[in-house]
Amino acid sequence: MPLFHIIRALLLTLLTVALLGGCSVARLGYGQLPNLSYWWVDSYLDLNDAQSVPLRSDLQNLLAWHRSQELPQLARALADVQAQSVQDTTPEQMCQIADRFKLRLDAVLAQSELSFARLALTIKPEQLQHLQHQQEKNAQKWREDWLKDSPAEQQKRRLKRLVERSEGFYGTLSDAQIALLRAGVQGTPYNTQLAEFEMLRRNQDLLATLQALAGSGKTPQQAQDAIHALLARTLQSPNTVYRAQIAQLVQSNCNTFAQLHNSASPAQRQKFAAKLKGYEDDARALMAH
Repeated sequence: MPLFHIIRALLLTLLTVALLGGCSVARLGYGQLPNLSYWWVDSYLDLNDAQSVPLRSDLQNLLAWHRSQELPQLARALADVQAQSVQDTTPEQMCQIADRFKLRLDAVLAQSELSFARLALTIKPEQLQHLQHQQEKNAQKWREDWLKDSPAEQQKRRLKRLVERSEGFYGTLSDAQIALLRAGVQGTPYNTQLAEFEMLRRNQDLLATLQALAGSGKTPQQAQDAIHALLARTLQSPNTVYRAQIAQLVQSNCNTFAQLHNSASPAQRQKFAAKLKGYEDDARALMAH
C-alpha cells in the first residue's frame, strides 16, 4: 500500500469515526486512532521496537494536532454545507465543497511527512520485502474484485455503492433518482486496466523511494523532501492519461450529485441537513475532549 494511502486512510478514519458514528462511538473511536493507525502501518512494515516507540508518539501528536487544528475547520465546513443544503446547487458548487474537504486531507499529509520521513530512514531490507509482499497481496485482491467483472458488472457495482452512500444522506431514493445515478455511472466509463497500471506505478514508486532512503544517512529534511515528492506524485500522477480519467470522474460526480440534490424532496433535504448537523455536533463534541 502506498504511503499516501496509509496517511489518507488515517484522515478518512478520523472523519468516519468522528463524523459518521454516534457521539459515544465517535468519542471512543477517535481516541483509539493512534493505536489503529499504528497497527495498520505495522501490518505493512513489520515494525521493530526502535521504530514503534517514535511512531506511536508521532501518531499521538498527530491526533492532538488534528483535534485542535482540523476538527474546528471540519465543523465549520460542515456547518457551511448544512446552510447551503436547503437550496439548489450547481456542479461547480459541488466541486468547491469537495475541494474544501480535500484541503483537509492535504493538511494531514503535510503534517505527517516528517514522521514518515524519519521512519523511512530506519527501514530494513527485510521490511521492504514485507511491504512488497503486502502490496502484491493487495494487488491480487484488487484484480479479483475488479478485473474479473465485465464492464456492465463493474457499472452495477459502482451504482450500488453510489445508491448506498446517497441513501445514507437522503434516505430512500426514488426510481427516478436511482436512474439519475445510473446515467451518471454509464456516462463515465472507468478504465480498470488504467487504474491497475497506476496502482502498480504507485507501489513501485513507494518501494524505490524507501529503498533510496533506507539506511542512506540522509538528513530528516532530505528524507522529508523525498516523501513530499512521493506524495505529490501520488496526488497528481505523472501519467497524464490517468489524470484525465480522474478529472473526468470528479467532474461527473459533481454533475451527478448536483442533479441528485436538486431532485431531492423537502423531506430528503431535511434529512440531509440533519445528518450534517449530527456530524458537526460530533466534531464539536470531540473538540471539547
